[in-house]
Amino acid sequence: LRGRGATSQFHSINFVKMKKTFVVLSTLLLALGGSFVQAQTLKLGFVDSQAVLEKLDEVKAANDQLRTFASAKEKELKSEADAFQAKVAEAEKGFQGMTPQMQAATQKELQALQEKLQIKQQSAQTEIANREKQLFEPIQKRIQEMIKQTATEGGYTYVLDKQVLFHSPAADDLSEAVVKKMQASKPAGAT
Repeated sequence: LRGRGATSQFHSINFVKMKKTFVVLSTLLLALGGSFVQAQTLKLGFVDSQAVLEKLDEVKAANDQLRTFASAKEKELKSEADAFQAKVAEAEKGFQGMTPQMQAATQKELQALQEKLQIKQQSAQTEIANREKQLFEPIQKRIQEMIKQTATEGGYTYVLDKQVLFHSPAADDLSEAVVKKMQASKPAGAT
């Protein structure tokens, strides 16, 4: 039964991937139909965007910055969570000796502290997501620009991501050319 669920999940993931690929290829074929009618030469290329990202120093630097930022947030939250746990332990020790009014007040205080901690955790997650966007959005824009430049220089009509292709000739892989362009041109603000 357990294996069956994993297989079902695997098939579900493959189905979604195949559906995405089908939509992309269908759209491409519709677009290509117009190209053939106009008797234009069609040249397809592809980029392995994951491989491009893995080879760029600026991506590694952005990942390091994000890890440092997330680690600082995690440390800050751990400190507050530890303080909360200490208050809970203290309250549990003295709970039996409290009057019902004191017990209710202590429970209310602990609940308010827990809610405050949850809000801070959500805020930290949002801050990390915003920082990630701030770090990676310019890199993604530069990659797109370099793909366009590489495609134009190579006379490519369309450039797809390798993840949506079942098969493609290695000669049409523009990934290394894009990496070289990225490494040759410095991002804005870099020295």
